Amino acid sequence: MSRVMKVILVVLLIIVLAVVGVGLYVLSSMRADAVDTVAKPTGDLEAVVSEEPVIAVIEGTDPTPSPTPMPIYQEEALEESVVNILLIGTDSRNADETENSDGRSDSMMLASLNKEKGTLTLVSFMRDARVKRIGSSGRFTFSNKLNGAYRGGYGGGGAGELINTLNGNFGLDIQEYIAVGFDGFAALIDKIGGLDVELDQAEINFINDRITGIHELEPDIVKNAKTVTAAPGIVHLDGAQCLIYARNRHTGEDGGEGNDFDRVNRQQEIIQLVFKKVKGEMNEQAIAGLISFASSYITTNMKAETMMALAKVLLTNDIQFVPPYAVPQEGTYKYYVDDKTNEKTDQLEFNIKKAATALQELLYGAALTPTPKPTPEVED
Repeated sequence: MSRVMKVILVVLLIIVLAVVGVGLYVLSSMRADAVDTVAKPTGDLEAVVSEEPVIAVIEGTDPTPSPTPMPIYQEEALEESVVNILLIGTDSRNADETENSDGRSDSMMLASLNKEKGTLTLVSFMRDARVKRIGSSGRFTFSNKLNGAYRGGYGGGGAGELINTLNGNFGLDIQEYIAVGFDGFAALIDKIGGLDVELDQAEINFINDRITGIHELEPDIVKNAKTVTAAPGIVHLDGAQCLIYARNRHTGEDGGEGNDFDRVNRQQEIIQLVFKKVKGEMNEQAIAGLISFASSYITTNMKAETMMALAKVLLTNDIQFVPPYAVPQEGTYKYYVDDKTNEKTDQLEFNIKKAATALQELLYGAALTPTPKPTPEVED
């Protein structure tokens, strides 16, 4: 790989959830804990879906062992010109906690590169989306929040189960992923010199409150951050401040009440800002240093040949971003009501079949594969 191609490659892969530049000489470090890919279990995914979580197999003798990581099931590429990479931002609190942590998938975003069209589509999967979870048998076993497939109190099986669950529910062909935790995100944003972000007063107030207020669950990197003293407008943010901004779901447009959709919009905004800054401002020497630095924070299973192909595309194309997208879309879901307690939950229940068809058309230009029928169906 030429030095120029290494530089171009980094432009795509350095992102808010996994700010990463992959050169061949750091590949082994980043792949040290990579999830294996295995043949997909035979048979139909459909199964009788219960409401009770089926906990993954537990290994180890420590008091709070982690679930056994699930391998990624092989999927045939649906369109050769499309490369899909799942970006996983975990709520792990330090640089050593990425794939092997008990952290939850705080953010789940698909970066879909169409090599033929020269476009990059970002798809955010909502954490509370109610989907069918895939067990170690390769079959659906129960329904619950999507982010539980990674970790948390739902017996998640890491990046493997998360990818298998997304592919199974939405008829996708995701095979590669990149994961990073909170501290890694902030450190890598600092490494590129921070970002200039447009903020309103409510967003400034939110950042400062997370730093100075009493929020026990905030990581130390947030509690020790510097407050923002600038007036509303274009404000330069460091890594920790960008982390707070990207996780903000409490303020919306014009200072109004926010939600998870505002949060994913901010995350996608940060990705585009990072992409433009690295591509437009960093020289070859700076990016070479970033490549080495990133290897301490990133876990990925990407192969050398995939990276080489991406480098070629980025070298010869002016990559354009497609308007951001979320699953489910706003206005297409309702809050799931527990059948046993008759209480409304925070799980977003939606028509998975319709969402899968729309997503396939967005990424591939057509609905290419049959998708499992959700239970129950929710009409839009």
